[in-house]
Amino acid sequence: MTHPLGEIRHHFMLSQSMAKVTGADLAHAVHEGRLSQEDWSDAVTRCRGCDWARSCEDWLAAQGEAGVAVPANCANAALFRRLAS
Repeated sequence: MTHPLGEIRHHFMLSQSMAKVTGADLAHAVHEGRLSQEDWSDAVTRCRGCDWARSCEDWLAAQGEAGVAVPANCANAALFRRLAS
């Protein structure tokens, strides 16, 4: 099902939060060349179109420590798993 993309800033923050709790250091990955600006932009766009975004907010609110497993429902799960390794 197609639906409008969510607000950019909100999904940028959701993506940042997901990266943080799953141990994916985005700044370090960019610095090392493992994540390009285009890849990061694509990740935010995927988040904006994700049907799980509302549940993502609830899931993130329930997390405490960094380093938890990336939920399979996350549109960027593969990216965050790769960057957390």
